[in-house]
Amino acid sequence: MIDFIKGSIEYCGDDHLVIENNGIGYKVYTSSYTIFNLGEKKESVTLYTQMIVREDDISLCGFSTRNELKMFDLLKTVKGVGTKVALGILSSISYLDLVNILVSGDTNSLTKAPGIGKKTAQRIILELKDKVSKKIQLDNIDEYSLENNFIYSSGENNEAVEALVSLGYSKTEAQEVLRKIDNNLSIEDMIKQALKLLVK
Repeated sequence: MIDFIKGSIEYCGDDHLVIENNGIGYKVYTSSYTIFNLGEKKESVTLYTQMIVREDDISLCGFSTRNELKMFDLLKTVKGVGTKVALGILSSISYLDLVNILVSGDTNSLTKAPGIGKKTAQRIILELKDKVSKKIQLDNIDEYSLENNFIYSSGENNEAVEALVSLGYSKTEAQEVLRKIDNNLSIEDMIKQALKLLVK
């Protein structure tokens, strides 16, 4: 079992990172949150990992914090939520916001994740609401994650990300450019500013 990988980022994909360690490139599937969190660091990054073994495939999933890895593990305990769906949820909703959604029972917010209908959202909340506070230690969340989580917490930012993706930019590109823009602007102005930066 590989507990973590430490190395430099050789490549950022929409759903994975390639980490170079001792001349070997490890393809690690991850969330948009982790890609955004680590994308600008490049050197000496750490991903906390889990190996996924299936009959036809062996792959690595990894995250920038152990708390996000714990949330990934929790999601996969729910019937009907496999690796791909869990990663999709964590790419649409940061695990910090997901904690609040689960504890508050906010079904509507959870259905915004791809592939999550109302019944699945209700099942996830029902099964994880009491578990999440025991597994995810919010007092241990690193300061970097808290400082940069605004890109996921704001409804306007999420709408701006979706708008830029619909124009052909990747989710990672959209998130990175919006990080440079005043979070208090209207969604229209955020998109205009983002496009000006992206075309440079």
